[in-house]
Amino acid sequence: MSRLIEIKYEDKSGCEVLKNKVEVVKDGGIKNSYKKGREVFDCVVYFKDEINPKGLCSKRFKHNLLFDEAVDLREGQTFKIGGLDFLVLRNKDCFAECELVVGKSHCPLRKAVFIRALENGVISIGDEIKK
Repeated sequence: MSRLIEIKYEDKSGCEVLKNKVEVVKDGGIKNSYKKGREVFDCVVYFKDEINPKGLCSKRFKHNLLFDEAVDLREGQTFKIGGLDFLVLRNKDCFAECELVVGKSHCPLRKAVFIRALENGVISIGDEIKK
């Protein structure tokens, strides 16, 4: 089972915040999460894998939730983190000009997804993904 091992987000001032548990908001993401000063209404999920520094997104891509094992999640799919329901809004897109795409190299960011909470509640480090 894949378990949540890191939770992070930016606060309104742009500072990165690491938490052991966070409140999520129905039809949104992590409460008080911002990006470039604007409130964010979804979360980015990533699965622990070594990032290839040659990838176009490697330096600029930021996750909110990091899990220890990859789980195949697809757009439109619902799943649980702990006891809360989430929806996959979309899978992370790749850029045609990325060196990894051009060279047909492995990119762990291809498993990343954007999600939205379907109910209010709390998620915590150690929570499992259940499909």
